[in-house]
Amino acid sequence: MTATKRRTLYFLLGGLLLSIGTPAYLGVARPGMAVYLLNPIVFAAQCLPYLFAAGLWLPWRSARASTIGQVLAGLLFLVAAFLYIPMITGLWATGGDMVALGFFLIAIGTTLSLLLVTLVVFGTLWLRQPVWRT
Repeated sequence: MTATKRRTLYFLLGGLLLSIGTPAYLGVARPGMAVYLLNPIVFAAQCLPYLFAAGLWLPWRSARASTIGQVLAGLLFLVAAFLYIPMITGLWATGGDMVALGFFLIAIGTTLSLLLVTLVVFGTLWLRQPVWRT
């Protein structure tokens, strides 16, 4: 495993820990929300974007593709940090009986966004490769 892929994996693991740790912490810290947030389906949904990103970005052998995967993983980690840290610290009020739906929507939105960004970025990478004519 190259250093670029290792850093990509670290970014993805950091984002995964934030996305799983936030509902776990909120469920433990606020017992009224535990019924909604400590559901295994919430944790599975929170894992989905990061597993999907690992499947899309880590298998590439090209150095350019690995670098692009690292940049995208770093951006995904920053989005996770800006999204989940305010929830953990209490800067954003989080609560109610639809809080689990909010985490589902975050996971679905993140997955669809990273699919779109991956298609655009790797599509431009594919279009820019030199054409060998025989």
